[in-house]
Amino acid sequence: MPIEKETEQKIFEAAQKIFQKSGFEGARMQEIADEAGINKSMLHYYYRNKDTLFMTVFQSSVKKIMPQLFGTLASDIPLREKVEQIVEFYHDMFLKNPQLPAFVIYEMNQHPQRFKDFIGSMGVQLPEVFIDQVEDAVDSGKLRSITGDQFFMNVVSMCMMPMIARNMVQTVLQLTDDEYIDFLNERRKIIPSVIFNGLII
Repeated sequence: MPIEKETEQKIFEAAQKIFQKSGFEGARMQEIADEAGINKSMLHYYYRNKDTLFMTVFQSSVKKIMPQLFGTLASDIPLREKVEQIVEFYHDMFLKNPQLPAFVIYEMNQHPQRFKDFIGSMGVQLPEVFIDQVEDAVDSGKLRSITGDQFFMNVVSMCMMPMIARNMVQTVLQLTDDEYIDFLNERRKIIPSVIFNGLII
């Protein structure tokens, strides 16, 4: 890898770590430079300001989630298999990037219009094939009446809530870090059944 690309990658990885830990306001360019093992002048050579660097990291983080999530929704696999794959995806992603869900939610709340503009530029919307699958399951009597939108929210919220609210979950349930991970792994097994059992007629 060329030296410039290697340095840029080091900066990106350092920024990702610091931003996900501290958020935009809490992160400092000097801290990012130190983490990357470079001086602050070199950091500004690659990224003129903190906002530019933050958006690079944030957009990359969202792109870890959206394409795979909506790719699964748009696939031709059965509805239950879709749910199982989405649950697995969210839990695997969290184990690899534990700060990522809170990081994305933080930016979404702090800069809602910027978030909307970015998501809009990605052309993200619920695929028709997914909506049709839910409607067909309802029309055929396999599921109680529910829209594709509500079904999608059920899946995402059941996956994301314990991840975003990790501190609350660990405090209320009195879980150690290892017990919390075990708790999530238990949830990944039961979420699909909970979703479908609650809708079966």
